[in-house]
Amino acid sequence: MKTFALSALFVGALFFAACNNEGASESHAQGSEQEMLSHEGHDHTLGEQVDAALDTLKKVGGEVEDTVMEKAGQLSEESKSKLQDAKEGIKAGVKAAKEEVSEASKAAATDVKNAARKVGEKIDETAKDVKKELKK
Repeated sequence: MKTFALSALFVGALFFAACNNEGASESHAQGSEQEMLSHEGHDHTLGEQVDAALDTLKKVGGEVEDTVMEKAGQLSEESKSKLQDAKEGIKAGVKAAKEEVSEASKAAATDVKNAARKVGEKIDETAKDVKKELKK
């Protein structure tokens, strides 16, 4: 019997605590003082509660939309900046590549000239040797 009485007391305490916390919702706590005064003295119908919840959702949705749009604008600016940096980097890379290709092609042209000169000299030497052999 004693256990049953303690259990009943515990359940009653929980029920009492639940009833006391029912009216302390966050949306009411955040409402203005004027809104709270205008709602005192009467019970809210289910329709009024649904309307209040929808209004709160619209308000929060608008705030979220504003925040998202602000962040999107910031990201857009960052993206533009990064795109500009990338363009400048590509331009610098292309310019450096052009210079390297130009230097490489000059070096290749010089090598070809030197090789042609050596071939020409070798042909001249061979022609002189042939002339000497023919004169003998």
